[in-house]
Amino acid sequence: TVEMGRFLASSCGTYLTSVADIKNNLGTSYVICDGGINHLKYYGQTMAMQVPPITLLTGDGDYDHPYTLCGSLCTTADLLVRKVPLPELKLGDVLAFGRCGAYTITEGTVLFLSRTMPRVLLSSEKNGVRLMRDFFDTYKLNY
Repeated sequence: TVEMGRFLASSCGTYLTSVADIKNNLGTSYVICDGGINHLKYYGQTMAMQVPPITLLTGDGDYDHPYTLCGSLCTTADLLVRKVPLPELKLGDVLAFGRCGAYTITEGTVLFLSRTMPRVLLSSEKNGVRLMRDFFDTYKLNY
């Protein structure tokens, strides 16, 4: 089945995350991002079956380096995508996940491990880019 709302809304959102660390293990290059499954959920993410469009915003180069993108949570489930071809990455690079307008942050486990919730920005031709919600430290909810 196709969920029409998800299909229509997906193109209305982009998720940005930065490269916090890069590790190589047994021939696989792992990128640890500053966001993860607590921020980003997309259809087909389980077992990294689907790959959303991902763009490097802070550099250029050929998309010929396969990376496995992970979040920074202390769980092996924090896997965003396997073997996505990207230019050679460095610490601090910013990655943009396209087609993230349907659910994503509202479907993510934002309170998991009391991690910080991401900013939410809204862009329109009339008003430009506006901050709708700033970073929010969720550990404060556990007092």
